[in-house]
Amino acid sequence: MAIDAGRAGVLRVSGWIAGVLGALLGILALLLAMANGVAGVVSAVGVAGGSCVSVLCAVIIDHKPANRAAWALLAGGWLLVSGSLAYTWAALQAQTGSVSPAALAAAFAVDTLAGEALPLFLLLFPTGDLPSKRWRPVLALYLVGWAAAGAAAAVVVWPSREAVIAEYVGGRVDTLPQRLAAPEAVSAAADLFGMLFLLVGIAAVVLRLRRARGIERTQLLWAAWGLGITVTIMMAAALVSGPVKTVLAVLAPLPFYAAITVAMRRHQLFDVQRLISRTVTYTAITALLLGLYTLVAVGVGAITGQLRSSSSIAVAAATLAVAAVFRPALRLVRAFVDRRFDRRTWLAVQTLDDFTGRLRAGAAAPADLLAALRKAVDDPTVRVACVDDGQLIDLDGSPADLGDPQPGRVRRQVTAGGSVVAMVELDARLADEPRLVEAALAAAALPLENAALHARAAVRLADVRASRSRIVAAEDSQRRRIERDLHDGAQQRLVALALQLRIAQRELTSTSHRAATVLGEAVEELRATVDELRELTRGILPPVLTDEGLAVALRTAAARLPLRVTLDVSAERFPPTIEATCWYVACEALANAVKHASAATIQLSLRRAGDTIVLDVRDDGGGGAAVVSGGGLQGLSDRVAAVGGRFDVISPQGAGTRIKVELPCAP
Repeated sequence: MAIDAGRAGVLRVSGWIAGVLGALLGILALLLAMANGVAGVVSAVGVAGGSCVSVLCAVIIDHKPANRAAWALLAGGWLLVSGSLAYTWAALQAQTGSVSPAALAAAFAVDTLAGEALPLFLLLFPTGDLPSKRWRPVLALYLVGWAAAGAAAAVVVWPSREAVIAEYVGGRVDTLPQRLAAPEAVSAAADLFGMLFLLVGIAAVVLRLRRARGIERTQLLWAAWGLGITVTIMMAAALVSGPVKTVLAVLAPLPFYAAITVAMRRHQLFDVQRLISRTVTYTAITALLLGLYTLVAVGVGAITGQLRSSSSIAVAAATLAVAAVFRPALRLVRAFVDRRFDRRTWLAVQTLDDFTGRLRAGAAAPADLLAALRKAVDDPTVRVACVDDGQLIDLDGSPADLGDPQPGRVRRQVTAGGSVVAMVELDARLADEPRLVEAALAAAALPLENAALHARAAVRLADVRASRSRIVAAEDSQRRRIERDLHDGAQQRLVALALQLRIAQRELTSTSHRAATVLGEAVEELRATVDELRELTRGILPPVLTDEGLAVALRTAAARLPLRVTLDVSAERFPPTIEATCWYVACEALANAVKHASAATIQLSLRRAGDTIVLDVRDDGGGGAAVVSGGGLQGLSDRVAAVGGRFDVISPQGAGTRIKVELPCAP
């Protein structure tokens, strides 16, 4: 809950005052009880619990002044202290021979309220709000029942005050009189009410734990760990008696209170999931090995007893059995505990291990790793960038721009073989689950390394393709330069020379017939040379392709053919490399249809399909064309591949030939 700074300051000061005052009142009650010889187990437990809770709640409120759960726990601490103080007051009056009804009623009422106060805290922990709005009737019912129990405890004592006072005079100040039916019934009903809502509070905590993520889940796990330690100590106290029982009863609540304080003040102090799993693991393994030791020692002892051998054999055999079983038992117990008590981490590792298995089997691709990692850590915003020579690249090899870390995001490095292979960016809430992130990234290290290798290979392949495209573009540019040089230079000079020779031939015809004939032959040779140069320049790149575009160039080329050509060509202009590639493929396909296929008709189409240019040339010739090493079709295939395209030849024998080319070209 967000509050203004002024109100937060008031709440912090109030929390410290209430906490310190509660602790001082508890200590006062204990000192009075000890000074007058009436300190019992109830007073000691109340003082220890109430004073500790009061101080710890002040610490929590200083950090979260508006958290209702902290204030509810502080109220419970005050009730514990007040109950101990009321009992001490009644006991002191009992020593003088008279107990006032007010002291008696206060002792019974406050004791009842203190005993049933914990469910309120459980309903509000750790956020200070109920799990949902549906819990409001439950809270209202609890508050009404809680207040009614305290009032009933005070009221029911009044009709039996003489008998109760007699019990106090007799020194029984820590239990209800067994012969008083009404107070006993109220006490039993209050205990039943408290137990019922304690279970409801635990159910609320379990419900939160199943749905919680991040900080809230960590806080709930801290509370669960502390509660487990407290319950364990209480069970131990039930098995002993005397001073040990008193000490354990006083110490039992402290782990829970300390865990609550850590959860709400410093929840990242330790990895609580690891703490819980290791606590349960080593507790279970200790019990298991102790049972095994006892079983082996008793069994071997019975056998050696029959043989009248030394008892040291049984001890040695039991020790050997424990040593032999310890390692494998520890692994099995740890795996079981992690699966049960840290299920999110276990499921994350299982998800990534399954992906690694499918990757090895060829059933998954390295690019699928991102989806698997997102599923494993339950974060759909996870981003992965591989490291390539100090640069970050995506899983497909494209440059990755993670930028600077943004608020609400965290980054983790993944290493393999001592070097960083990837950077993983996650939601900041996962920083509160370090064990989950650590285990998931460790399980993903191998597939991430594999994905990084594929991404680097994709980068190298892209570099090679770009290099081949640059080479093709440079070759086309060189061809255009040669074509211009031939057209504007040698070809024009040869034409001019032929004209000059024709003029000379006409002038010499009347004087030297032989010389005129020789000049005529020279003119014809020059014309043949010019025609060859024109054909050569057409084979390079025609000027019309550059000036008018691919559609006009293809129509011009088709018009020269001695057969019918059906054209469906887009008038759109494309990049020079794409146009040149389409031109060479179309010319080669047309020439092959005329020279080799004996075709009667040709169909040529050129169209755009999204980001792809599709050139399709079909003829009705004899078919049988194939891409062979060193052939013309192989050269076309290489050229198409150099610009990242696809080249297909479909030419069954006797059924014509189809050449289809797909070239990447963004609009």
